[in-house]
Amino acid sequence: MIALLLIVLATACSKDDKVNGSVKENYLKVKIDGREKNFPDVRARWIEAGNFLEITASENGSEWVTITVMSETTRVPAGQYSLDDGSAFTILSTHTTINNNAQLNHAATRGTAAREDAFSLKIDKIDNGSAEGSFSGVLVRVEGLTTLGTVTLTEGQFKAAIEPN
Repeated sequence: MIALLLIVLATACSKDDKVNGSVKENYLKVKIDGREKNFPDVRARWIEAGNFLEITASENGSEWVTITVMSETTRVPAGQYSLDDGSAFTILSTHTTINNNAQLNHAATRGTAAREDAFSLKIDKIDNGSAEGSFSGVLVRVEGLTTLGTVTLTEGQFKAAIEPN
C-alpha cells in the first residue's frame, strides 16, 4: 500500500508535465488624468446572450474602469466605436474610485446632456474567448445638467480572456 502511494506521488509530481491549452494574459493599462495605471485584476464577459461585451478592471476594491459595448441585435465584432458614431452599438464607460468610504463615479455614454463626455474604443481582435484593443475618452461626473468634474483616459490598452457565461 505504501509502495503504491509513493509511485502515485512520484509520477504526479513529474517535472516533464506540459501545459495544455493556451495561457492568456489579461491586462488593462491606461493614463488617468496623466497618471499611468496598470490594473491587476481584469475580467471580460458576454452579457445578454452575447450581445453585450463587458470589460472590467479593478485594483484592490478601490478603483475600477469598466467598458461595456451593447447591441440589441448582434454580437460585438472587431471595429472602431465612439459615443455618437450612429452605429447600432452603444458604449458605457465608467471610472469609479473609493476614498475615505466615499464613492466617486465618472461616466461616458451615448445621449447624455454633458458636452464634455467622449469615448473611443477600437477592438482589434475578438472571439468567444478573448478581446484586445485600445481606448480613450473623457468621463464626466454630473448632477442634473451640471458637470461637476471630468476624468481623462488616454493611451488605454486591454487584452482580456472572456469568461464563459
